[in-house]
Amino acid sequence: MINVTPMKPSNLSMAGFRMSFKQPKLLSYLLLFLIGYCLPVQSQAAYQAHQIEAVYIFRIANFIQWTNKPLESPLTFCGESFDPVVQTLIKISTDKRIQGRNVNIKTSGEDTANQCDIYIANKNTKPSELQAMAENILTISGKKNFTHERGMIELRQVDGKVKPIINLDNLENTSFKISSQLLRISIIEEGNNK
Repeated sequence: MINVTPMKPSNLSMAGFRMSFKQPKLLSYLLLFLIGYCLPVQSQAAYQAHQIEAVYIFRIANFIQWTNKPLESPLTFCGESFDPVVQTLIKISTDKRIQGRNVNIKTSGEDTANQCDIYIANKNTKPSELQAMAENILTISGKKNFTHERGMIELRQVDGKVKPIINLDNLENTSFKISSQLLRISIIEEGNNK
């Protein structure tokens, strides 16, 4: 129970009320609410945008099934060596597996355009480069309007959170499938941009 003891009526400030918490449960609930309310803001501020994007890309790969790829072959990510998203992905994927597959990261210096399963586009990637890629390569980026430039999945900031945007028309004729779980949490766009 909260006891409120008003001070003199002439003082209308918030300092005019003294509260005492008689029940520890109420205090506990209040603290949990404040911690829960403040934590997401603090944790997001603790990481840079490219780090969050790299984690999302790594997690999204768990929701893609490559139907024509042998299970023993590694899952290969490709991107530009200067891209901080790619550099972060290299760090977080070391000694990790996705769907039982080893993870490889190839950078642009290795002539990788058609040797990858997932291509991480950056702000300098041109739509013509995406169009030249094989249809079995998933393209993903945090670049604004990426799905309108032939990209398949864009990681967009929506209400302060990262949200996958998937353009279904850009996924036509691909040799992989996106799970319904990923589709449920994504914003779906249409409009054939190929």
